[in-house]
Amino acid sequence: MPGLRFGPEFDPEQYELLEFHHRGGEAEVWRAVRTGHNGRKELVAAKIMLERDPSEVRRWLGRWDDVSHNAHRLGVTDLVVPSFLLGPSPHRPGTVPSGGLLGYQISPWVEGVPLHTWARTQRGGPPAVAEVLTRLCRIVDELHRKRWVHRDISPANVLVDGQGQVKLIDLTFLAPLDHTLTVAVFTPGHVPPEAEQVGGFPTTAKDLFAVGTLARTLLLPDHGRLDHRLAAEQARAELLAAGYGEELTRWACEPLARDPDRRPAPLGPWVGRGRELLRAHRPVARTAGLTVLPDRAGRPLLVTGGADGTALAGPGGTGRRLPTGQGPGAVRELTAGWAGRQDELVVCVEDRGGSLWVGTAGGWWEAARGVSGLAGAVSPAGEMTVWTAAGGALRSYRWAPGLTLTGQELPGCPADRVLAAVEERPGSWLLLVEHRERVLSWRPGATEPPLPLGPAGPLRAGALARTSAGPQAATLRPDGSVQLHTLGTAGPGTEIGDGEPSLDIAMVGHRGGPTVALAGAGGVRLRLPAGGASRRPRWWRPTLRPATRVALAMGDDWRLCLAAVVEGELQVWQEDAAYRWQAVELPEEA
Repeated sequence: MPGLRFGPEFDPEQYELLEFHHRGGEAEVWRAVRTGHNGRKELVAAKIMLERDPSEVRRWLGRWDDVSHNAHRLGVTDLVVPSFLLGPSPHRPGTVPSGGLLGYQISPWVEGVPLHTWARTQRGGPPAVAEVLTRLCRIVDELHRKRWVHRDISPANVLVDGQGQVKLIDLTFLAPLDHTLTVAVFTPGHVPPEAEQVGGFPTTAKDLFAVGTLARTLLLPDHGRLDHRLAAEQARAELLAAGYGEELTRWACEPLARDPDRRPAPLGPWVGRGRELLRAHRPVARTAGLTVLPDRAGRPLLVTGGADGTALAGPGGTGRRLPTGQGPGAVRELTAGWAGRQDELVVCVEDRGGSLWVGTAGGWWEAARGVSGLAGAVSPAGEMTVWTAAGGALRSYRWAPGLTLTGQELPGCPADRVLAAVEERPGSWLLLVEHRERVLSWRPGATEPPLPLGPAGPLRAGALARTSAGPQAATLRPDGSVQLHTLGTAGPGTEIGDGEPSLDIAMVGHRGGPTVALAGAGGVRLRLPAGGASRRPRWWRPTLRPATRVALAMGDDWRLCLAAVVEGELQVWQEDAAYRWQAVELPEEA
């Protein structure tokens, strides 16, 4: 609680808690102020140990004291060295402290933000990223030259100030290379495939891998946790999908190599190459969200979203306009549809900050904050329903022309992210969600619990479709593999990508089975249901040029429409009256 005091036993009110910062595995971190004997005040970061067992407290204090002594002796520039004390628990000023003694780690307060926060808000572009990464690598290289390792490098432990200066903090697990380990450290998303072993020796390779994960964070600040088992493969797919070139992508993945001996050491030459690549990089207008909507005449309208907001393209956009007013900035995901009897365009967006926006002819409005994932569609009655997750729970929002947007939370299915949704019949939905690295399918309002789909593990994307054989789902893993699942059946699903990694997926139920569209470095691929005498699905590849996003839709006349982002440009294909695929020319003004 702000205002409480703490300190060593001989001066228990030397420090005052000002503001709670965050809670980690073994401690709480607070912004605090120290008042010296001369009355001088100093801002500090106070890490308060949660452990209250006296023997454990003294054990941790002994570890921290060793760390402080060694870190001071090393003299590494921009390594924030803490001090430690043992004292009574925080208490109101002038009162007698109760309870046992706690351990406190005190560090100078750094006016900076965690690296992941800086990455999301910085406006300097790739050159600023290069400078921050260079400064971090200098700290790590200096530490390694002195034969010490940090062992817990993560975005929360790297602080960046307004001028791009970098500080490496939290030296709890600092260790020399020639001492055996007494505790293993595992920070999800930032540890290499090879695990530390108690009794073994630390290695610089762990820090090198962590720097690679932070390079990914700087380049892809909105992406989720990295799967350490497939780190290089996942990062490569994500970087290419985000518009980074092959050479820069290959460079960024070097520290994530599965073989520790292949990680660049020292980091100086590696980051020097990256600095030149990042300075030369010219960001492509990245399309993060893509939806294709055939109008009543079958003409496709493309709704796109990216770093610059939303846009419309395609022949179906004639006479159409985006919602007016101040709307979302950078777009993470979007869905759209024709609502009401007059086919009013409604666009739903999840922005980079995790806010849900709904845009109609009446303008934009912010519907919710803290959301993750977006899926929805317009019902035959003309009502737009969109599904998302917030705070670990499912939410739905509904809108139709002339009606007020309404939202509700749905108990019965935990959800960290919504992947896909399909309306099986009027008012009856089937959802695909992600929860704790498990994919679940669920029908809102059903008495049955959510059903797990496939093996546990991180997921990049998912899709759903209605078919004559029942609903089917497709899942895209971080390594680019794609599995097709028939809901209600056990098993891991059927691999359908023929071993070629994909970056994005879309699916519709159509004429005898699901049609699946895949985008990847090898172009766009369309998996069509078996037809004629063949019992095997057919593949059609409209382009061999690298593609990063794909969308698929079926018009009122049952014709399919396929859209993709190919080398940063929009391309569209559509079935003609004889169901033969034709390229659709986009108006130049699009």
